[in-house]
Amino acid sequence: METYLKDKADCACGCGLFGTPRKRPEGHIRGCKCPRCSGQRNRSKGDKKARDARKKLGLGGANTRHEEHWGGAIRVEVKAGAQIKPVLTAYLRCELQSEPHRAIGDYRPFAMIAMPDGWSDGLVVMRLSKFVEFTGVNLEN
Repeated sequence: METYLKDKADCACGCGLFGTPRKRPEGHIRGCKCPRCSGQRNRSKGDKKARDARKKLGLGGANTRHEEHWGGAIRVEVKAGAQIKPVLTAYLRCELQSEPHRAIGDYRPFAMIAMPDGWSDGLVVMRLSKFVEFTGVNLEN
């Protein structure tokens, strides 16, 4: 009788994980915490988030991971992961503060306006889905 189980082994980098080795990077196990594997996962996650944002905004231009080469009416930079947690925390805190005070029948989308000290200008932060819905335009030109 022939078995179809994959061979298991220790991770190639010596991190202590045991399982089915992946093909790339050579011999590493899923979930490996070595710099090469975690960097590859981070890059893949960031690229997926950027593709999703580009699709929702309807941006054209070169099909590349570099946002600078995308077309459209605005220039964007997509960030994902732990580096945006402070922005998310501030946004959710502001949204939670605003929601109970929203008038009945007020269906306007929420946007957080950040006015940093020393700036005469500010920042607008809002959910991507609400931005697309609110503007109602395809940003591709």
